[in-house]
Formats: sequence, C-alpha cells, structure tokens
Amino acid sequence: MELIKKNIHMDRIKCKASTQVTLEDDRNVPDQKPDMNRIILHRGEVKTEEIKTEENRVNVKGRLSLRILYVTEEGTVSRMEGQIPFEEQIYAEGVENGDNVEVRPELEDLSLDMINSRKLSVRALLSLNIFAEELYDEEMAVELYHDEPIETKKNVLSITEITIQKKDILRFKEEIEMPQSFPNISDIIWDDVKITGMIFEAQNEQITAQGEIKVFLLYEGEGEDHPLKCFEKMIPFKETIDCQGSKESMIPDISSHISHNEIEVRADFDGEERVVCLDLVLDLDIKMYEEEQIEAITDVYGVSKDVKAITKPGNFSRLMLRTSGKTKLTEQLKLPAGLPDMTEICHSDGEVMIESMQLVEDGVELTGILTVEAIYLANEEMGLASFQTEIPFQYEMPAAGISEICNYDVMPSIEQLNVTWLSGREMDVKAVIGFGLLGFCNTEEDTIVDISIEENDASMIKDLPGIVVYIAGEGEELWNLGKKYYVPLEQIREINHLSADTLKAGEKVLIVR
Repeated sequence: MELIKKNIHMDRIKCKASTQVTLEDDRNVPDQKPDMNRIILHRGEVKTEEIKTEENRVNVKGRLSLRILYVTEEGTVSRMEGQIPFEEQIYAEGVENGDNVEVRPELEDLSLDMINSRKLSVRALLSLNIFAEELYDEEMAVELYHDEPIETKKNVLSITEITIQKKDILRFKEEIEMPQSFPNISDIIWDDVKITGMIFEAQNEQITAQGEIKVFLLYEGEGEDHPLKCFEKMIPFKETIDCQGSKESMIPDISSHISHNEIEVRADFDGEERVVCLDLVLDLDIKMYEEEQIEAITDVYGVSKDVKAITKPGNFSRLMLRTSGKTKLTEQLKLPAGLPDMTEICHSDGEVMIESMQLVEDGVELTGILTVEAIYLANEEMGLASFQTEIPFQYEMPAAGISEICNYDVMPSIEQLNVTWLSGREMDVKAVIGFGLLGFCNTEEDTIVDISIEENDASMIKDLPGIVVYIAGEGEELWNLGKKYYVPLEQIREINHLSADTLKAGEKVLIVR
C-alpha cells in the first residue's frame, strides 16, 4: 500500500504590530545656501535602512528625508535638504530571530517652523506598521495505491499556493525635451516624480507593469531676469520583468516604491540646456499566487479488513477575494486665512491615508483623508506660495464573502486629481481614489498522514445483518452506509440503480453484504 501526498507551499501573517514615533529636531540652513525668508513647500519621506528581529522584538533603523522649498531674503527661490535618523524597538509578540518582517512606514504629520533665517524647527509623527510573514508547507493525501479492497472518499478543495516570492527592480531612463515655448534650463530648483496608476499582470515567464510617471519641475530659466518656470509632464509606460515560472493564470501581489530618483540636464543638438534626463528605479516586492483545485482523500474504509485514516489538522490558505473599487471626491475650497490670493496653479499633488477599515455586510467601509497640496503663483510681491488641505472621505467597498477570519489588505491610490483655480481665493478639487483589495482566508482541514490496516473484529462482522433496508435521512450519503456495513459503494449503486451518492430524505436503500 502506498499513500501519495502533494506538498502545498503557502504563506501567512504570523503577527502584526504598530507603533508611533515622534521626531523633533532643529535644522540649520547649510552655509552655502542663502538666508530663509518664507517656507513655500516641504516634503518628507520615511525610509527604513535596517530591520533586525529577536524574540518578540523588531528593531528598526531608518531616516526621515526632508526637502524644503523656500523664498530667500532677496526674493529668489531656493531649496535645502536634510535627514533625521531614528531607531525604534517595537514589541511584536510571536516574532523570532531571523523572521521575515516587512515594515511599512507612514508619515502622518510633518510641521516646520522658522526659528530665524538660518534655523528651522522640525516636528514629525511617524507610524511604523510591522508584518511578520512566514512560509510553511502542508501535505495533502491525493492517491492511495493498494491491493486490499479499500474505498476512498475524495473532496475537491480550493487551495491558494505561493509559487514565486522574490525581489526585483524596474528601471526607467527617460529623456524629456522642453517645449519651444519654455526657456533653457539654468538650474532645477525643485522636482517631484511619482508613479501613478500602476498595474501588474502575470504573463508566461514574465510580468508586465504599466502606469504613468508624473514629472514636475520648478526651474530657473536662462536670461537676465532668470525667469522661474513650472513644467509638468505625464509619461505613460508599459514594461516587462522577467520572472521564471510565472504563468498567466497566477495572481500577482506586488508592491513597489521609488528607491532612486536622479534628474540631470544636458544640452540638445544645438548645445542648449533643454533636455531633462530622468533615471528612476523602482524596488519591487513580488509574490505570485496560484489557485488549485485539489482532489484530496478525506476518508477511507475497508471491506474485508479494518482500515482507518490517521489524520492531523492542517492549515490551508485560500484566496477569498480579489477586487477593486473607486470613489469620486468633489470639493470647492477657499484658501486658508493668511495666504495670498491665487493667480495660477503651477502643480498639485495628493496623498491618501486610510484611517479605519470596518467590515460591513458584503463589504468593507473605509474612512480616510485625501491630503491635497498645490504650488501656485500669487502676486508679484509674494511670487510662489503653496497651500495644503484635507478632504475626508468614506467609501463602502464591495467585498462579498469577506469576514473577520480573513486576512485582507486595502491599497489606496490616486487615479485622478485636478485642482482648478476659480477666483482669487477659491478653487475646485476633483479626485478619483482607487482601492485594491486582496483577501485570504486560512481554514483548518484534517489531513490524512497515514493509513492503518488491521484484521476485522470477527464478532462485530458476524453481528452485522446480511440484508438491510435503510431509510435515508436528510442529506445522507452512500459513503456513510458503505462504511457502516463494510460494503463496496459500487455494489450499493448497482443494486439500487443509483447515479448519485447523495440521498433524499425518506429514500429506501437496499444493502446486501
């Protein structure tokens, strides 16, 4: 007798944890930079540099990178950069040394105040979200080869197996030539590069990635008056990534973030500084899943001998839901008090933050904030200015079948954002926020690890009736009758001319030993 088993490779969340970190620091304007008169805009990005695990602890080292755009005391525009390092120990019950841990940092709040023309006060609130994952294997009995008269019961189980897990990069090198209506570039003062609308699809032996690169430049043009110019461009892309073992039927779960962004200016064929060279690198965390319908042996019995299944509980992952949704936001807003009137919007950007997720009937209720920020032209005296506003939203995302026992993640993105100037202090904001949801459910199933065969209890077999007319109850199956009376299933089917194994309530079944 030989029991054939199939190995199933899966992953699961071992534990989750989160903490908040407050950073406070004073930053000096670098010696080579001019004095500061007014802050126009600031950006912060949290990056993790080192993650170490020990028993029930995760140690995270990283930095908050700052970029600040400001007006100098001479009325020109300049920029400064800086970094604030941090180190935090986070309690995460169940984490062990060597575990694979993902840290998702979020910058919840960042505020800057001028102390004087050469010094800034920085206050930031970070969230560090910890996800400890583990890979594990389970075995499932799928076939039994034997010489004894043994009956096997099989059920089809839906299982989601992780087939590929790796890290990769996606690199973009683009050249952007400035339109003829724009002056030559003397110095790039500020840049903002983002990936929007990113979609990954599994193909045979590769993955396709498509979306758009949004590039914004604020630069000083050539000429006696050194005009300040804003330039924005959307660059669509569709790239392929080699991925051995990938199939079209697989389900991609891929996260990406920009790890390198370099912008240089070079001369065109006429020797004029008009070509912007973009070198962008995306780090990819790739997981590929495959759904399988496995016909597994779930029970056995013998006809001439006492055959029993030896089982153990197994934990299996199953894809419950893969869906997406979107919501539209429309708001008419006024500039906050203290800011100058607007004459032209140069650039707008936004960030989405989900504050809470609540399961409702056949869905997930999402509550969050869309933060909108824009650089605009004010009057000649003020020059550039910026504003930031928060738009709350609530969206019920359809998610039929999702429940409390599921592990699910919702990834938000801004699909569209338009900020339109209406008058001196009024503007119209229209946005489309997209959401992607991937939900898994871990279920426990008894799996057969071995089969025992012994001689039947002779007295028990002798006491069994030779002929039985059995009246079935609701939902009973032939399997239960065959196992109870040690009779082959095919024999019961032939005698009773049955084509199905499920019986109707009150149905009479003749059993002959």
